[in-house]
This record gives sequence, structure tokens and C-alpha cells, in this order.
Amino acid sequence: MKHSFAWSVSVVVCATPFLLSLAPAIDAQEPAQSSCDQFLLRAREVKGRSVGPTSCQMLESTLMYQGQSFRRVDIGLDGTVEGYVAKTGAYKEYLTNAPELVFPQAGNPGPIFFGVANYEKSKGAAMTVIYPSDKSAWNGKMFVTVHGRGRAFKDGSLKTWNKNLNPSDPLADVNKYDKLWLSKGYVLVKTYRTSTEGLGEIKTTLEDGTVVDYAAFNDNARYIMDFSDVAKNMIIQRLGQAPRLTYIYGHSAGARITHDLNYSPALNVGRDGKRYFDGILADDTAAGTWLPVLMKDGKDVLFATEAEKAPFVPMLDITHQMYNAIWDQKTMPTYMSSSFLENKRKNAKILRDKGLSPAKERMYEIVSISHMGGESPPQGVGVENLDLSRMMDRFIDILDAWVDKDVNPPATHSDWTELGDVNGDGVIENPALLFPEVACPLGVYFPWPASGAGDISFAAFTGQGLEPLDAKKVFVDMNRNGVWDFRETPTAAWQRLGLLQKNETLTREKYVSCVQKAAEQLYREGFFSQNTAAWYLDQARKEDLQPKMDRR
Repeated sequence: MKHSFAWSVSVVVCATPFLLSLAPAIDAQEPAQSSCDQFLLRAREVKGRSVGPTSCQMLESTLMYQGQSFRRVDIGLDGTVEGYVAKTGAYKEYLTNAPELVFPQAGNPGPIFFGVANYEKSKGAAMTVIYPSDKSAWNGKMFVTVHGRGRAFKDGSLKTWNKNLNPSDPLADVNKYDKLWLSKGYVLVKTYRTSTEGLGEIKTTLEDGTVVDYAAFNDNARYIMDFSDVAKNMIIQRLGQAPRLTYIYGHSAGARITHDLNYSPALNVGRDGKRYFDGILADDTAAGTWLPVLMKDGKDVLFATEAEKAPFVPMLDITHQMYNAIWDQKTMPTYMSSSFLENKRKNAKILRDKGLSPAKERMYEIVSISHMGGESPPQGVGVENLDLSRMMDRFIDILDAWVDKDVNPPATHSDWTELGDVNGDGVIENPALLFPEVACPLGVYFPWPASGAGDISFAAFTGQGLEPLDAKKVFVDMNRNGVWDFRETPTAAWQRLGLLQKNETLTREKYVSCVQKAAEQLYREGFFSQNTAAWYLDQARKEDLQPKMDRR
């Protein structure tokens, strides 16, 4: 499995057949820029201000994936969007559409100001829309994706709108998750926004006339919805109909935006007054927030009535257990935690206690996954993220079946007794999910380069030398005895974990049996496809059971 392979473009990256073909066909010519103003909608009126996209430019190209033709349209937009900021205090820079969630939970008492901000395609305000060239290959649905914090034109992490496309390889910036959506027939809308605050990149005019330059679109749902409106209008004109269902995927700060949409009254509403996003895939929300709590006069009033709960759309919260950094907010309210993982778990519990889970929410906690899920090539020496796309494949299908066909998803899974213990007997019936690499370990995954990091690395059970140190010289406690000591052999580790009896040795037969059991369990519960389970079994028959030293 992953620790025994060096991933490259020539390697199979997922068990499912649709990710076996990685070599894209390319356009022979450099695409020409053209106007796409025909896709713009009329301006929205908010508090006497006209907001929305005002200018549109696009690049069009064709790409081939899995033998199928797609149209790729790179779009840059100029325009304005509304939100709320503070002038002082924590999270003052968040131009958010959910001020009643953000500022109280960040410990900022205000005052809060309404404002309108400008965005520019020359500074990275953009999206990439990919749809099947043949309408018959479209499933009639659209998935909008929202990236996390830390992108800005000033520091080079956002590109000018027309530089996202590599003409010689139009799939170069399409990650493993994106390819899943394409393979399943969705229209894919990848949005880009300035999501780093305090850089002076975005100018915001406040209701009192003040102009500030510290805000960003890190928590702005209306930005995403305005861009999605343009994409929808293009699809209507190109494919002859609007998407029948529209889903949103957000990672980190992008997942915070998805919580905003579900927790803020009347936010997930389109121009027509109807529900905008039909389902939510929230992937490891930043700091585990925002929580479904709104305090007024000392009482939580959010979702107090059935009428208030009705607009809540089906949502899957994907919790990366190993990403448990410290949220260092000095003045946060008592219902918040400085632990990312505790907030992620609290979110599920609060929704359960309010009657929204399991009715409309599931939380799936995954062991040995930090913030990144291996969806993009690793950045930095020593990074060995587990490939979450093998589960994301099924999370996409689980959400769609729930929304479109009313098929109940698998139950919430967590190592927290409050969530994983179904009948209150003290036994966790639905524990956090284990990849076969973790259930049948040949080593230990740990945060890299240090505790709280978004990536992980791998330390093998070599039976030789000391346990490794991370980049901050903190030892990795591979055998969980609290001492920096020698590495176990795979056999010794399996005996300690109860996978082998004290007089047993790890053999190929026992290893294959363990992996088969772990993979088939995930398949039976719906978290692996049949092809993924079969791939793991095939790899187990070839896995090196005598791990070499780490590659760091």
C-alpha cells in the first residue's frame, strides 16, 4: 500500500477504474480569450447596493479523460460581493455572510459592519468549469468546489484567471477528487478566491464610508453562489437545461462556508427564492467550525423550531482525526474548544441533540488522516498522505443517493463514545474508519513535519534503530509506551496490537487475511467500492512485509 510505493504520474492512484487513465489528450492550439458577458445575470440589490459579477472573460479548451471528451472553460470575473467585517478583534477580516456565527464564535463582540468588496480576475477571481462535450454523458447534476484558506495573488498562491490552464496538459490542475466528479458525469465547477486576510489585496467599502483593505473572501458564501450562477447560466446555454441538483464540496475554510450555508437562516437561497445547494460535502472544516450555535440572552436559539430546521440540506461531515491542532482564540465562548477535533465532534453532537442528525447529517471520522487527503501531489520531503480519494469516491455517491433517491447513508462513525456508542452500553459499535494500511499496519502514520501539521509521514516497523523524530525533534511514539526507544518488528507490533497471538509470526497469509477483512468491512458498510476492496487485496499479496527504512 502507500508506504511501499513512490507515487508518480505513471502509477495507479486509486482502486476504481475511472482513475486508471491519467494521460490527458491536449488541444493542439493555444485557446483564445473571449468575452463571456452573455452568462452574467442581473445585479443583486443588497441594502441599496448593486452587487455581483460585472465583467466576464473566458478561455475554452477540449480535454479527453477516460476516453471521453470534455469542454473546459476557464472563467475570470470582475465584480463586487457583500459581507460583514469588524474593525478590531479576532477574525475582523472575515467578509462573511454569517456574522452571527463567525464573530461570536471567534470571540469578537463587534461592532460589525456591512461592506461591499471588489474582486478582480487579474488577481485570481476565477473558476474552471468542466462539462461533458456530449450532453448524454451528463448526469444532470453539478458539483461546486471551494478550496481552503491561504490563497492570494500577492503571494503567488493564486494565479491570474487565464493562467490556471496549462494548454499542453489541461488536466494538470485537476486533482483526484475532481477526476471523481468527472468520471461520475457531473459538471465540475472549481472556484478560486482570495482567502488570505490582511494582505491589502481586496478593497471593501463599509456602510459608514470607510474603505478597508484587510478583508478577504475566506468565509463568503455569496461569492461562491454568484460564481456558481454564472456557471449554471453557461450550462443552461450550452447543454440546454439547468442542473437538476447542485452540490457543494468545501475543504477546510471552504467547509466552513458550507456550514454557513446550512446554519444561517436564508443563506442557502438563490435568486429565485428556492434552495440553492441541494447537498453538502464538508471536508474537515477549519478548526472544526463553525458550530450550529447562536446564543441570544444566554440561550442557544438556533434550530429551535421545526420550521427553522426545514431548510437544512443533507450534509456529510468528513472528519480527519489526526488534524487536531490548537485553535488559539483567547476569548472564544465556553461551548467552543481549542481542539480542532473536539469542535468537529461537538458539531455532530449538537446537530444530533437538535434532531438534525441522523435525519440530515452524518459525520465520518477517519483515523490517521491529517488535513490533506492526498488529493494533490505531496509538497515537501517526507510527506506520505493516505489516499482519501478511495473513500471520497463513495462519499460522493452516498450524498447523491441520500439527496436524489432518499437512500439513508451509513451511520455516523467516531471514536468518541458519545457518537460511536449506539446503544449507550459503553462499547463503540461505530468506531472511526480505518484504512487497511492502518488496520493492518506495517508502520505508523504521524503528523509531519510536526504535531498539528496538515500532512502526515510514515515510520516503518523495521525492528532496527530508534523511533524517528519529527522536524521539531519530538520522537514518534510508535509503540505507545511513552518512551523514545527502539522500533518494533512488524510481528512484535502486531502482537502488541492483538492482531497476532504472542507465539505467532506475521506471515503473508495472515497479512492478506487482515487486509481482506479490513477492506471488505469498509465495502460492506459502503465506504469502499468493490473495485477498491479488490485492489487492496491484490496489493496485500505483493506487499513487502519487511519494510525498509523511512525515506525522509
